[in-house]
Amino acid sequence: MLKEIEAGWDDFWAYHWRVEHLHSVPGIFEWNEKLVDFILHVLELKEKSRILDIGCGGGDHALILAKRGFSLAGIDIASSLIDFARSQFEKEGMSGDFYAGDMRKLDFREEFDACLILSSSFGFFTDEENRNVLEGMYKTLKPGGKAFVMYKSAHYPEKHERRWSPIKDGWQLSESWFDAEDSSYKSTCFVIKKDGTLIKPRVEEGYHAHERIRCYTLPEIRSLLSSVGLEYLNSYSEKDLSIPVKPLPLHTPRNIFIAVKPR
Repeated sequence: MLKEIEAGWDDFWAYHWRVEHLHSVPGIFEWNEKLVDFILHVLELKEKSRILDIGCGGGDHALILAKRGFSLAGIDIASSLIDFARSQFEKEGMSGDFYAGDMRKLDFREEFDACLILSSSFGFFTDEENRNVLEGMYKTLKPGGKAFVMYKSAHYPEKHERRWSPIKDGWQLSESWFDAEDSSYKSTCFVIKKDGTLIKPRVEEGYHAHERIRCYTLPEIRSLLSSVGLEYLNSYSEKDLSIPVKPLPLHTPRNIFIAVKPR
């Protein structure tokens, strides 16, 4: 007989998804290096630029950037991930500033040359709250500072999928789909341990294992950027991170945008 346990985002799911699961994906560390190469190329950052990684997770990308000579800060709502990020930096002898906090409430003022939101971590909230995230980025950036944001594209909706996956000491059952009614990606997940324990998401405000991520069209993104004073520069696809950057075919879904804070 299964023993059921409800677990919250910070006390289980954050570390499960952003560290244990992510680090088990084949080729993920090589892909992270490639993504950082691409970020630095399209943002044209100068040496020792100060970068804020918003929704930094366990600090994987921040660590790569720090090793490249940049000054890093990271913020994530899960204190468990902030602790892991700090431990990664300490283990590698690197310095970085990490804060447990909500991306909707950034309180930096013109401190950074670049802001990043990676791993499709933009869109977790209402349209107004997502706009607040971009407004916070505007205030955080120095004049001339740039934003690099990965988001889920409404032009390329997710297929409805159910998946069983073996994990450490058990199995993971997940389901994901695109909801056309509110243009969002939704998913849920359960973990069954070998000892017969079923771990399911606790209902809680904000981030949790019952995900809802707003999927945007590029015109919607450009409208949001304009509303907070950020100037749209270009869009890309995570499917092609080649350098030099090649023109994308018209049918290719864009799920990365870059913008600049005017001087």
